Amino acid sequence: MMTNNYKKSGVDLAKSDHIKDKLIKSIISTHNKNVISNSDGFGGLFSGQSLDKNSVIVSTTDSVGTKVKVSAKLGLHKNLGIDIVNHCINDLIPQGAKPLFFLDYLAFASLNEKIVLDVVEGISEACSKVNCAVIGGETATLPGVYNEGDYDVVGFMVGSVTKGNLKTKDNVKEGFKLVALPSSGLHTNGFSLVRSIFDIDNNVKNLSLRVPNEDKNLGELLAEPHREYLTTITPFFEDIKAISHITGGGLYKNLPRVFNSNLQARIYKKSWEISNLFKFIHQKGNIDEKEMFDVFNMGVGLVMIVDSNKSEDILEKCPEAWLLGEIVSKTSNQESVVIE
Repeated sequence: MMTNNYKKSGVDLAKSDHIKDKLIKSIISTHNKNVISNSDGFGGLFSGQSLDKNSVIVSTTDSVGTKVKVSAKLGLHKNLGIDIVNHCINDLIPQGAKPLFFLDYLAFASLNEKIVLDVVEGISEACSKVNCAVIGGETATLPGVYNEGDYDVVGFMVGSVTKGNLKTKDNVKEGFKLVALPSSGLHTNGFSLVRSIFDIDNNVKNLSLRVPNEDKNLGELLAEPHREYLTTITPFFEDIKAISHITGGGLYKNLPRVFNSNLQARIYKKSWEISNLFKFIHQKGNIDEKEMFDVFNMGVGLVMIVDSNKSEDILEKCPEAWLLGEIVSKTSNQESVVIE
């Protein structure tokens, strides 16, 4: 005889199945010729026939972190789906890879149909934009692990690049230029600090604070989706020697990941205007400027390292980009990144 003990403990299997049925259309909309039908299978199937024999498979995984604490309070769940996909895309391209397929992991204290549907809609929308197939995922109910109302959004993406097109540290030489693309805001990093500064967990009204010289309020600016850069840089992708996605740790931590230890990234601090959002956080939190650059992207979402004879061409093709700095040689006791 069937009982409802599992449901009473906080896990509703029937509700979970009902939600999965509703997700199918959104997920299938991302499929391409490489996806092999595997209804009710235990794993997603993706054909590798279209890949070059010299292809290298590149994988990445990430979470939206505590941004969920902000976007969820504003009801902007779809944004989080876009966030996680775009973050993963931007973590693939530094290797020279393009996306193939994506899987998601959503975890809840108690399952919320609207949130699941909204997040997956965002995931599907972002994946479709770059021809990346959603081939699987997991929606978990974990009462006792998460507090009521809390949830997590995690993504896993796999891409490919031919061996000859891998972007490696050895590609970067002294004299190369740093060309930057702007972020759309915090992206998915630094939210624990921001939540603390504005006491968002205890006072949601602070999300309605006006940010000087901005039409949007604090919450709207914070919830702005993580930007995707592949579409922007595709026209000149082959001319880029190295790419750094500026995530947690900012310019100081992420730039050295893409060049050798005998080199230094010298950044021209006056080459861009810090956005009003970061100025507001800096002022209200009374945070040291160095820590701001340690925690946040400070308006720099992606840095491309290019041969000096290609920089002008890229800047011309991409009007929103700017010359951020240059690569110089350094000694062992010098910093890898200098902002001056």
